[in-house]
Amino acid sequence: MMKKEVSMRKKAGSFTRRISIAVFLLLGLVWTGIVFNVDAADEGIMHPIMNPPQYTDKGKCPDCGMVLNMWARTRYSFTNSEGAHETCSIRCLADMSMRLGEPARDVKVAIYLDPARMVPAEQAAYVVGSSAKGTMTTKSKIAFASKDEASHFAAANGGEVMDFAGAYGVASQEVEMSRATIDANRKKSGKIKLPGPEERCVTCGMYPARFPEHRSQILTSEGNSLHFCSTRCLVNYQAKPVDYVKDPPKVQWIWVTVYPDGDYDNAQGLYYVVGSKIMGPMGLDALPVRKKADALALTEKEGGTVMSFDDITPDMLTGGHKGMGMHHK
Repeated sequence: MMKKEVSMRKKAGSFTRRISIAVFLLLGLVWTGIVFNVDAADEGIMHPIMNPPQYTDKGKCPDCGMVLNMWARTRYSFTNSEGAHETCSIRCLADMSMRLGEPARDVKVAIYLDPARMVPAEQAAYVVGSSAKGTMTTKSKIAFASKDEASHFAAANGGEVMDFAGAYGVASQEVEMSRATIDANRKKSGKIKLPGPEERCVTCGMYPARFPEHRSQILTSEGNSLHFCSTRCLVNYQAKPVDYVKDPPKVQWIWVTVYPDGDYDNAQGLYYVVGSKIMGPMGLDALPVRKKADALALTEKEGGTVMSFDDITPDMLTGGHKGMGMHHK
């Protein structure tokens, strides 16, 4: 009898260990961002795509900064008055359009099950809110080449079938509401790290934590953060990193503080008021603003010029220095 009980305990222990290992492996897949969603045909779908082929020669989403080829299943291409663009998601498409204040034109979307294929967005059918992993949102919005394909996917994975206008409307409504969640996720994952009280600006040596309305930071490919007291110091560093760091690391993300909101956002996705009467910690500064209309309104009141991040040079921010540690707003 005792031998039978021991044998049963061993089997139970073995089963428990197998379950634990399976749970650990599943959590590992979720933690690293590798999520498989299975449709009715039992086809494995990886999103984001790890070690992806080159679906596009564009590097990162200009709105959020994520790598486009990794998020190729949900990417978009379009044009507006500022040129041609590609984003990682319909959410970033909506965000860029709202920031510029004009609708996107010539919008194309990748087919979720065939990311190398792009079709006019108005010809695609969408599944909104399925179990598929979302991109920059908890509610996925994925495109299919036909309504039949979308309905087939929704039958197995849930979600509502709709057209581009419907999916875009849902995405637009989520943009402002999602900012706090996205910010929290970036901080939780370590992409954004708040500067400690003893952290010094890489460029000037001041304390970024003392300037929450102006501070910025770079996340390196090694996962380290370089902190700056202002956009001005960030621009100076970007122009010639070797002047401030012996072996400049590779840049993964650049975060700046949005004016006047006070939260961090992707540097390339914003508009900048350069050379206004609003002084930063080191004098003349570039104030990051989300919407172009708000940036233009700020120049009417405080002076300066509206520019993109990549067009700002150190000489544009020379002067206006008010002394170490003095904050002028």
